[in-house]
Amino acid sequence: MQTDPIATLLIAIKQLLKKTLPNNLAANLERDIESKVMGAFKNMSLVPKHEFEAQQALLQTLEAQIAQMESQLDKLQSTTNGDPTDMPRTSDN
Repeated sequence: MQTDPIATLLIAIKQLLKKTLPNNLAANLERDIESKVMGAFKNMSLVPKHEFEAQQALLQTLEAQIAQMESQLDKLQSTTNGDPTDMPRTSDN
């Protein structure tokens, strides 16, 4: 599993703060930094990767269906010479 680069960065920052600052100041800065980063991500309206990939797969399926329907429409139009009144009627019509 791939590590979250933001989480890795936050861990590195926290470790650096703990080494260089007094405990109470380091803890306060850690909370502030983490809160600001999370707030920034929340404002970006990001979606999880699996949701993005699911939507992308759905889009590809729909695009393929549209292409197939356009092809069928072209065939129907070419067999009726473009006159919609010549098109065969279905039980829906």
